[in-house]
Amino acid sequence: MSWLALLGSFVWGQVILRQQVYGGSMADVMVKAYQDAGGYWLFGHTRSRDGLLKRQAYDADFWVVRTDRRGELLWHATYGAEGDEELMDAIPLPDGGWALVGWTDSKSLSRGKKDAYIVCIDPLGKVRWQKAVGGSGNDMAFGAGMHLDGTLWVLGQIGSRDSFFNPVPKGGVDGWLLRFTLTGELKGHGTFGGSENEYLRLVIPFSVDTVWLVGASDSPDGDIQNPLGRTDIWLVEVSKEGHLRRSWNFGGADFEEPYSWTRSPEGEIWVAGTSFSPGIASYGRADGVIWRVDPNGLAEVAWSGGGSGDEGLNFLSHTGGDWLIAGMTSSRNGLITALAGLYDAWGLRWNRSGDTLRFCYTFGGKDVDSWVALFPAEGGMYVGCGTSASPGEQLGIRTYGSADFWMVWWVPDTTLRAFPPVEAPTVILGYLLTEVKGTEGLLIFRDERGKVLDSVKVDKTGFFRWQVPDSVRGEVQISVYVSGHMWKEFTVKPRLHRENRIDLYVEKLRPGLRVPLFHVTFEKGSAKLLPEAEPQLEALYQFLRANPTLRIEIAGHTDGTSLAESELQLSRARAQAVQAYMVSRGLPKERFSIVGYGKSRPIADNATPEGQRRNRRVEIRIIN
Repeated sequence: MSWLALLGSFVWGQVILRQQVYGGSMADVMVKAYQDAGGYWLFGHTRSRDGLLKRQAYDADFWVVRTDRRGELLWHATYGAEGDEELMDAIPLPDGGWALVGWTDSKSLSRGKKDAYIVCIDPLGKVRWQKAVGGSGNDMAFGAGMHLDGTLWVLGQIGSRDSFFNPVPKGGVDGWLLRFTLTGELKGHGTFGGSENEYLRLVIPFSVDTVWLVGASDSPDGDIQNPLGRTDIWLVEVSKEGHLRRSWNFGGADFEEPYSWTRSPEGEIWVAGTSFSPGIASYGRADGVIWRVDPNGLAEVAWSGGGSGDEGLNFLSHTGGDWLIAGMTSSRNGLITALAGLYDAWGLRWNRSGDTLRFCYTFGGKDVDSWVALFPAEGGMYVGCGTSASPGEQLGIRTYGSADFWMVWWVPDTTLRAFPPVEAPTVILGYLLTEVKGTEGLLIFRDERGKVLDSVKVDKTGFFRWQVPDSVRGEVQISVYVSGHMWKEFTVKPRLHRENRIDLYVEKLRPGLRVPLFHVTFEKGSAKLLPEAEPQLEALYQFLRANPTLRIEIAGHTDGTSLAESELQLSRARAQAVQAYMVSRGLPKERFSIVGYGKSRPIADNATPEGQRRNRRVEIRIIN
């Protein structure tokens, strides 16, 4: 099939500008996606051990993918052990890290058949802490959220009947709450339910002292106050300590399930999901549904849509006065104008005030495709994020395996034909690596002329993130100060509008450590300090002032192009020029030992002007 024929067969009015897939030859399933100024965060689980994945076994692991605004891969990481781990939710933490929740059956982690599995990572994917929680049965985490008091709330279901977490089981499986500090300390837990089966998925911090927990229930008794059908959407209101206050059901006579929630600009709570109940699913067997939930217990069906097949909504957000909605569909009528496969990804924009659809499009190939998020992007584009199981030749891209993480950039008409410029911030981030772990530090950022731009304190985790000012287009110089460690200088040239990952390693203070002063260079045959040397000399002075007992050797070097008899004298004079600067700033002359090595220790090729410039240098070495 030609590309033009393919485009007409499954896009129907919208124009796809870019697609990206990530994965390997096995199944890679996305369950959550977030957009930020720097790019996209994609979360799910993988069974692949090839392609982008380099793993040893076919078990499932949590998988996190970080991309830039064009979808280019920045980094990715997996989390798990020898068995299966499946991620069910991911939420951002206040410091830029993430909480990943799901379940594990790895024997080295779990206590029973399945345990809830929680992994907290920093903004570069490093594990801060992880826990597997449960008893001898099947216990799983389905969702998470941050309460206003800064605690992490994890929801799911517990089936164990012999667990510390479920001493008095209410039914088959019960709704389950776990509360943690951000350092992983368990603050509290609770179970809720009736004689049948319940689970909890959505955490809604309603106020400082009230939290709503949303899931589904099929029990007629226990904590369930008003059962309606086979399985209802179930809202549990608890105190900030997790104690039950009240609960109520909403839905219809058949089956409902919640997947996403958001808060409107007016402060209203909106929940999106799926309904099989007649009267709610008015288009077909199952429709995508949005409920507006009132604190007094009213649950209004604000919107429902689909066709004669099945629909489900995985994502709901508010943008520009409208609602962005994403999910999947198996219909080819009703609101669905085209269907390419078993299930297609489905994206909509709904205007509530006029109750009209700005657009309603499907995307995919001949197999199962779905979206878990839909975001506005540059130049009037939209980005759909989810999973595709369709062959690549049907999508017009190269795919990896049976199911891949999938992103689609598109516009809802034909006005935009080129991918617009990306104006994401330029960011430098990474770790400060010290020989004494858990040591705090200070980073000073300067432009290529040596002007101080900013300073960043680095805490014991070692992670740092700094946004480069828009005015900076060239190199960035970084001075690193860590107590008990050697001062170091680094120079980077960040890629614009990208996240630039760097790690800065510093060593403990000890005799023999050397640091070249790469910005302290000289004209040919001269020992006069140039103006551009001053910022680095000032940085060295700050280090020496903070470590008053250190004695330093200052070594001068030449490029070997001067007269042989003057090389040693010239190199020594260059070292003395640095010593004179330090003395002028108030440091005792006795702290310094002066040596000139002439041309005997080049660090670059003297055959080029740039190599000669680098060889006309000064280095420092710790004596004691």
